[in-house]
Amino acid sequence: MILKNIDPKNNPTKAQEFGDKAESQMAHYLMRAYGESNDIHVINDLRLEVNGDAAQIDHLIIHRFGFILVESKSVSGQISINSNSEWARQYSDNIKGMSSPIMQAQRQAEFLKGLLSVNSKNLLRKSLFLKLDIKDFKFDVLVAISDNGIINRDKNIDMQELYKADQITNEISNLISNYEKTNKQMLSIKINHFAGSTVDRITTYLIHSHKPKNSKNIIAEEKANYKFESSIPKQKIVKSNTQTDISDYSCKECHSKNINIIYGRFGYYFKCDDCEGSTSIKLKCNKDSCNPRLRKSKEKFHQECSSCGSSHLYHTNKATENA
Repeated sequence: MILKNIDPKNNPTKAQEFGDKAESQMAHYLMRAYGESNDIHVINDLRLEVNGDAAQIDHLIIHRFGFILVESKSVSGQISINSNSEWARQYSDNIKGMSSPIMQAQRQAEFLKGLLSVNSKNLLRKSLFLKLDIKDFKFDVLVAISDNGIINRDKNIDMQELYKADQITNEISNLISNYEKTNKQMLSIKINHFAGSTVDRITTYLIHSHKPKNSKNIIAEEKANYKFESSIPKQKIVKSNTQTDISDYSCKECHSKNINIIYGRFGYYFKCDDCEGSTSIKLKCNKDSCNPRLRKSKEKFHQECSSCGSSHLYHTNKATENA
């Protein structure tokens, strides 16, 4: 399930354009692999701030055992790693050293772990027997190199975090599958996993904590079903004034109200159960500059906008209503 797409960038530099292209390529693979998944959640282009420090996470995958951070790197030539784990980028005859994207992703993972750990008691389901912390769950990192890039590894290096972009989803699935197998083994130590609505609480908190670079921090008050009791600045939710009742939506072909939202080649759209016609979805928000998105949670679809912080229930598919 894709919970957040990449934010549009204003007046990007040439280097940023290449970086955005690499991120878009990886986001495309993640959408194809997990766009319809109810078990694996994807947040693209997540920027978090705490007390003047910030972490930019290209792609965050949340699964029942924890988190996987994917760092996208634009490489049109070759990338080399020597026996000392030193990285270099080569294009034509120009060779230049670069910082390790694996260590960069690991620092982002520590930042995320610290932010969530402060609020563990509010994010995790309470138990009389176990006192869990976010730190008790899995935090894995992967680095995705552009498909047209070449990776030159030292033969003595076993770097299991580095892959071409088109290989990343397989590695994500392998990591989660291995955790599943370990949990099913009779005598193994069981791996902690999120229960109940914990994933929804975590993903909602992260999306509402997203602070795009150079954007105005919007702070508004709204009651929530959980409280965050920390010194971390909180970005609150702004109720949208554009919420439309579900009865206002109808099929453009036969005008039936018997419609459901489904995901297709070009994104979400309404599908009519009566005439099987398709109706595009046009989201409206508080300002013309807003870029609202749909977030799917089982049969419920929420319209959320990272620009103005608004969030509301947009539509509920009939399957839930009739259940």
